[in-house]
Amino acid sequence: MPARSTRRRSLGRMTVENLAAVVSLMWLSVAILAGGFARTRNRSAWTWFLLTLLFGPIAAFLLVVWPPVDRATRA
Repeated sequence: MPARSTRRRSLGRMTVENLAAVVSLMWLSVAILAGGFARTRNRSAWTWFLLTLLFGPIAAFLLVVWPPVDRATRA
């Protein structure tokens, strides 16, 4: 019986490292998009970027469903 190789093959299968990289890039992309979208709703882009970076899609969902801030009431 031949010895089994301990090297990982990723032909068609995603390794844990690849999955973590893909999820991290998607999480960062959502945070960047949420920051940009926050500006269109008269909210702080940096605040919403950081909130989405920490809380992920939950913060992005809240940004979408909450009504925009009125320009006159924002200081």
